[in-house]
Amino acid sequence: MSTTPGWPSLPAQKVPRRKRRGWLIVALLMVVLLGASAAWWGTRNPPAIASASGTMAAVDDSLARAPSGSRVRVRVLNASGTRGFARRATSELRDRGFDVVEYDTERGTPRSGTLIVSHTGHRDWAERLQRAVGTGTIEARADTLRYVDLTIFVGRDWKPSAEALRP
Repeated sequence: MSTTPGWPSLPAQKVPRRKRRGWLIVALLMVVLLGASAAWWGTRNPPAIASASGTMAAVDDSLARAPSGSRVRVRVLNASGTRGFARRATSELRDRGFDVVEYDTERGTPRSGTLIVSHTGHRDWAERLQRAVGTGTIEARADTLRYVDLTIFVGRDWKPSAEALRP
């Protein structure tokens, strides 16, 4: 029908379905790319710097890493009573060059403080581990039958870094 008397109306132009579908796919891809970029950008931040509260040290702290050229074998035991601490500590220590060969949960009463035991007499390695986790007391207990250099009993005073969890 004509809106103005005497003038014929123009036929409505239809946009082909293929064209609309193409624009919809392009818009969807842009949203996915934007979301992936935002997720990547959020994971770029380094962890917090160590403090007396037991947080992990900054990744660029050279004394909070295993010494280069040495294989420091570590056993991680969750003694805090908090689920998942051994796994998270393992991941963070491996990121700092420590060779975590075993992790488990210690049975018994939860510990309030973190304990680092040196089995091979390398106190400097124990101090590096202590600096990496940001807390802990160091003890020397010689044990030549163990295949690890250090054992860490992760206590309730340890705070994992604020980084996103990895699967």
